[in-house]
Amino acid sequence: MTPLESQYASLAAAVDEEFARGRRLHGARIQCGPGCYECCHQLFQITELEAARISDAVAHLPECAALVERAARYVEERARLVTAKGEQEAWGSLPPPGTRLLCPALEDGLCRIYDARPLICRKFGVPLYNPTKPGRVFACEKNFSDGDAIEDDALIQIQTGLHQRGAALQAAYNDGGGKRDARPITVARAILEDFRPYLPR
Repeated sequence: MTPLESQYASLAAAVDEEFARGRRLHGARIQCGPGCYECCHQLFQITELEAARISDAVAHLPECAALVERAARYVEERARLVTAKGEQEAWGSLPPPGTRLLCPALEDGLCRIYDARPLICRKFGVPLYNPTKPGRVFACEKNFSDGDAIEDDALIQIQTGLHQRGAALQAAYNDGGGKRDARPITVARAILEDFRPYLPR
């Protein structure tokens, strides 16, 4: 494991701990668990580091033909949905509001790449704070309704720190010569393509 991969693993563990803290704090309100995959319909992009980790996990799966087939269908359907208004998808761009598509990693209600899932998948469900969008706290609508009070004195400090660690990790990847992809990266692409060579050695 390279130093960057170790840093990423450490950040992923810290995000997992923050999710666990949120679950402890909010108790029965957090319904996340096996069989709940509401968030698995959201469209999002991932980094090269995350893609490399997924590619490695897929390479070690004993049988993944169905996974690859779902990923290929996902890529085609996502392109159709995201470009519905005639605009090509770009880095950091969001799809049209309400756009949903089931993640190809999901099989029988469970994630086949769970241990290698991206950071957004690790954190979603409990209340989330993004310091670049300080005006609100995000939360899964299955766990919290609009206007619900969220009592958590540590939320902003902890999640700002995690955000800063993620930004520093991406900067280290860029400065270390990590390859950047010109197209937005998704879980499906990480399943279909091998992003491991992108990592600096």
